[in-house]
Amino acid sequence: MSRSLRPLPSRKAQLDVPKLRAHCAERVAAGEAAQTVDMLLDLIEAMAERMTRLEQQVDRLLHERYARKSERISSAQLSLALSAAAPPLLLADSQDATVPDSALPALLPASRPARTRPERKLKSGHLPAHLPRTHTVRQPSEPELCCATCGSRKKFIGSESSELLDWAPGGFHVEQIERHKYACATCESGVVIGPAPVRVLDGALPGPGLLSEVLVRKGNDHCPLERQSRIFTQRFGVPLSPSTLGTWFARSLDLLCPIAKRIGEHALSRSHLSVDDTGVQVLDRKDSRGIKRGHLWPVRSDSEVFFIYTPSWQAAPIQEVLKDFHGTLQTDGFSGLDALYRRPGAPIRAGCLAHLRRKFVLAFEQGDLRAAHPLALLQKLYAVEKKAGEDALDAAARKRLRDELSRPLMTALRVQVDLLAYQAPPKTPLGRAITYALRQWDTLTVFLDDGALRPDNNATENTLRPLALGRKKLALRRQ
Repeated sequence: MSRSLRPLPSRKAQLDVPKLRAHCAERVAAGEAAQTVDMLLDLIEAMAERMTRLEQQVDRLLHERYARKSERISSAQLSLALSAAAPPLLLADSQDATVPDSALPALLPASRPARTRPERKLKSGHLPAHLPRTHTVRQPSEPELCCATCGSRKKFIGSESSELLDWAPGGFHVEQIERHKYACATCESGVVIGPAPVRVLDGALPGPGLLSEVLVRKGNDHCPLERQSRIFTQRFGVPLSPSTLGTWFARSLDLLCPIAKRIGEHALSRSHLSVDDTGVQVLDRKDSRGIKRGHLWPVRSDSEVFFIYTPSWQAAPIQEVLKDFHGTLQTDGFSGLDALYRRPGAPIRAGCLAHLRRKFVLAFEQGDLRAAHPLALLQKLYAVEKKAGEDALDAAARKRLRDELSRPLMTALRVQVDLLAYQAPPKTPLGRAITYALRQWDTLTVFLDDGALRPDNNATENTLRPLALGRKKLALRRQ
């Protein structure tokens, strides 16, 4: 008789134990005890598999939220796992797929505060009296002081004063500018005045040092403008409102746009680029929550980094930026850029070994010791790269070193991946690592033939670290 196995309840549905008990009793009474036991065993196995998946998801989320971010595994820990794991099987043609350890003798390493509102909006001539001041007098040029009509020298008739609020390491200071005015006493005309100071923002109070400080704190240190306002007010006695700082920030970015565009043009002219992305929360009045999720994409060459913002994860804007790039493009395997590689003259697609290593590390940390074998090979690969960096090898010498040491290691890694592909279920952490390796293998080996290419996308990912720091600060502040 065929076994009727009830489907595993979904997350929203609950297992009806009384009905299951009654159903089992009916089948036992009908003489189907053995079939009932098989059905219950199948149900237990399915529920155990699902529970394992859920536990792995919880462990991963807890690890991402609270654990250290480093993927480094000590050699001692890896050696212990290798001794505990079953020795890997070798294929018939894989005897030469490893590098003897003697070839790598020294490569392996061993309550919220009360908010204080600014007292009033600062204006030139009303800056706090305790700030240090410098006084500058600006005179008209000598030709201007001579009357063009009668030729006599003009007389001093007064002055106009203004102030510039600026910043130097240590705090604020004020530059007082006095512009002298002159006129011809004989002709009673021809008024001239000393030149006005050059301001970064026309008609605005801040100097270049203060604007730079606000930009760096907001863009690099991820200090919100509201917090900067409190810092300036409470620590320095200079009441600058968040709205004022926001206006200065936006106007400064407008001035910097041509520089950012030029940096992008230089980067796109290079032979190697790498791209990554991260989600960012941005204000959106049209959204019911007032915020939405956008995406920030760093594009990095060996010399420059520029960023592209997109309102969604759609890769069309990135494809448009890279449409004329024909070098080597390194990514983490993001499928949204697949159309870019199908174009005529498409760039060479390079993969990221760090993403592969990260997936094996996740499997290893969740107790699958079989991941130790690929991790040991990846550790040796990175030891080769470390040696090349310490020796300051150029691209040609780095490629020769990779041909000697890294290429056999990658061959051995592929053997391990193929072997584990028959052992690890695809939905397990190790299975997902294997699936990623098989799908991305051609791109993961591109670095072997290009000494100027990095084996991973870590340098580009590092440009996103300040954003992660900013998110962490925001999360801690909300707690």
